[in-house]
Amino acid sequence: MAGDDHVHVLTLPHVPVRIEGSWPGSLVLTSGWFRARARPWNDSVAAPMVRLERGGADFLVQVVGTFAEIGEMMVLSPALYPGSTRVWARAGFEEYLSLLVMERALVGAIEPVKGVIVTQEPSWEEIHRLDEMAFEGFWGMSRTGLEEAFATSRASAVLSVREQDRLAGYALLGTQWGVTYLHRIAVHPDLTGRGNGKRLLQASMGWGRGAGGRTMLLNVRHENVVAQNLYRRLGFVDADTDLHVLRHLLN
Repeated sequence: MAGDDHVHVLTLPHVPVRIEGSWPGSLVLTSGWFRARARPWNDSVAAPMVRLERGGADFLVQVVGTFAEIGEMMVLSPALYPGSTRVWARAGFEEYLSLLVMERALVGAIEPVKGVIVTQEPSWEEIHRLDEMAFEGFWGMSRTGLEEAFATSRASAVLSVREQDRLAGYALLGTQWGVTYLHRIAVHPDLTGRGNGKRLLQASMGWGRGAGGRTMLLNVRHENVVAQNLYRRLGFVDADTDLHVLRHLLN
C-alpha cells in the first residue's frame, strides 16, 4: 500500500475498495457511497482502528479483508455505545473490552478554579508527551487520536495546569448539542496527589456549562477505582450504559 501518490485501489470480491493514504497511517477507504476511516490504534498498538462513516456489515467485511491482505491480524472498532455495535457484530466483530460511562448535570454552583489555562490552539507535541507518560500500552493515545478527539465537537478546548514552567496536567473537552464530553484527562505521573486532577475536572465543568453544555459525559476503565472515586466526589454518577470496543481477529 505504499506509493508516491498515496492513492491505491485494491480489488476485493464483487466491489473494489479505494484507499487514500499509506499504511501505517491515516486511511480513507471507500466503495461507492460507503466510507470508513482507519489509523493505528495508538503508537504502541499498530492494529487498525476503523471508524465506519457510511455503510453496513458487508462493507466492514471488505475493510477487514483489505487489512488482511497487508498482514494485519486484528482490526478494532472505536469505543461504541451498545446500539452502534450490531452492524459490527454482523461483520464478525466480538467484544474486546468495555468502559464505564459516567455523567453529571451541569447545574447548580460550580466552584471557580484559578490557575487553569484554556486554549483552542493547544501544543499537541507537549500534550502528547505528557499523555505518553500518564498512559501506557493499549490505553495511550497517539497525537493523531488526540487531534481527532479535539475536532469532533462544534466547540472544543484544552485546559491545562502548569508547575515550574512544565505541563502538569491537561483535559481535552468538546461540547455539542448540549452535551460536554471529557475526552481525556491526564496528570503528569510525577505531579499526582497535588489536586491537579480535581482542579482540571472542576474547571472542565465550568467550561462545559459556559459552552452550552447541560450534561457532562466521561468514560473510565472499570478497574480505575481511584479516578471513579474522584468523579463521584464531584457529583458524577454511573450512566445506564457502557462503551464497548470490538475486535475482529484474522486467522
